[in-house]
Amino acid sequence: MNTIPSVGFIGLGLMGHAMAKQLIKAGYSLCIHSRTASKAVPLVALGATYAQTPVQLAKIVKNNIIIVCVTDSTALEDVMLGAQGLLSHIDPGCLVIDMGTSRFDLTQTLAKQAQVKGAHFLDAPVSGGQIGAQQGTLSIMAGGHPAQLERAQPLFNTMAKQTTHVGGNGCGQLAKTANQMIVGATLNIVAEALFLAKKNGADPAKVRAALGGGFADSKILQLHGQRMVDKAFTPGARATTQLKDLQQAADLAQSCELNLPLNQACLSQWQGMVDADLGGLDQAGILAWVELNNEQSCPK
Repeated sequence: MNTIPSVGFIGLGLMGHAMAKQLIKAGYSLCIHSRTASKAVPLVALGATYAQTPVQLAKIVKNNIIIVCVTDSTALEDVMLGAQGLLSHIDPGCLVIDMGTSRFDLTQTLAKQAQVKGAHFLDAPVSGGQIGAQQGTLSIMAGGHPAQLERAQPLFNTMAKQTTHVGGNGCGQLAKTANQMIVGATLNIVAEALFLAKKNGADPAKVRAALGGGFADSKILQLHGQRMVDKAFTPGARATTQLKDLQQAADLAQSCELNLPLNQACLSQWQGMVDADLGGLDQAGILAWVELNNEQSCPK
């Protein structure tokens, strides 16, 4: 048995842990790293090797593939560009894949710096949530060179049911930005619609069922709408993450002098939710913010 891991995986949060587990189940020899070492314990028990730092992981993986799936662009910069960052230590030929949701400009910068090192970079953010990660049914939006996507495809096939090559470096992140704008706005309106129906005497569960199959139907209505009905707000994806993604969309729009008023209104709602100390809830917990906001603005 080969004891040298051929694939590295950095970031073991709600999504990353499930994705790494899929790779182990598929038979990949995995070297993992997390800022919180305890998160690695269950995966080490399944056969993964733990690296104390990204640099140690890079030395073990050598010129193979390293997946990074961390919380935000700040964390990605730290992993890639920090004092112990990957880009100072990766071997020529290594392929680094960012599977988090990161800034468009940062993605382009990292791709260029990887090229200088003789390495390669793909941005490959995902959609499908924690359930999709656990079931290996994510959708991947990939940006980068087609040859490197082909190289990564066997790994993607273990984690996802669909991979779409959107274009060059950064285009995967542009697709994910569009995804998060649509998700954020849809979550908002589903919460407000169910709240309005309930306040006027209708059963939200029956309203949700009545909308199924019509033009208002969506995965958001089906999955998150059910969570809203059940008040099941244990996070699969936290509200703080949704806020971060909408802020990145707003920043990108500002950088190219675009006016996106609906995204700004949506961003304000999610900011209000986080400011109300509800940011640790699941995205479906936007309903809790709608309720709280109405209690505060329309007290009886």
